[in-house]
Amino acid sequence: MATTQEEARTFQRVAPAQSVADRVVTEVEAMIKSEGLTPGHRIGTRQELCEQFGVAPATLGEALRVLRARGSVDLRPGPGGGIFVADQSPLIRLAHSVLRLRQTGAPVNDVIKVLDALDEAVMHDAVLHRTEADIAELDTVMAELTEHWHDPIEGLHGNWRLHRRIAEISPNAVLRTFYLNLVDYIEGETAGAAGDEALAVPGFRQDTDERLHIHTALIEAIRSGDIEAGRKAVLDHRTLGR
Repeated sequence: MATTQEEARTFQRVAPAQSVADRVVTEVEAMIKSEGLTPGHRIGTRQELCEQFGVAPATLGEALRVLRARGSVDLRPGPGGGIFVADQSPLIRLAHSVLRLRQTGAPVNDVIKVLDALDEAVMHDAVLHRTEADIAELDTVMAELTEHWHDPIEGLHGNWRLHRRIAEISPNAVLRTFYLNLVDYIEGETAGAAGDEALAVPGFRQDTDERLHIHTALIEAIRSGDIEAGRKAVLDHRTLGR
């Protein structure tokens, strides 16, 4: 008797030396991609997947929580229910792609280039939408950055705190979220490194007075609401490295 694709499908057994739930997540997502499964396709029931992956119900439940959070699968109860391929929105696919970058790694300088490209939009929003409370917090962060500017570790952390706080002003949720995730990625990848060791950007100097003045100019442009001053500060900032 002929078998359907679903009946014929086999799954790889999970290697016990690795995180079992993570491996299940990887296998399910790889299957969806390699077989070109479309939204609404029924993958199977919990019992079927437990048997085919050779895992306990609790382990499968953990994997399914991750898959649902990523927008990869939907769970439907009742007769005819089970685990189905989810209809991912473009934003969910974008978030998933960023998550994969964190898992597989990406050169920090590549992320820096993307951040540079987003800086002008972030700065534009900050200039237009900042409140007095935002200005007060930026002044506090800037004062801390100035105090630690010549410290190769704390100075760099202070730099990212400032950029993060500027981005938080933007009312554009997509821009804000994407930018903040990139900053988090860079900080995570460069933790414990200092200056040119952390960011091998041509012309980059960690603690020059000129760079400190550029960061001050960013804050002053936001304070004054001057879009042109903000654009100039961003250009100077990009030219000299972060």
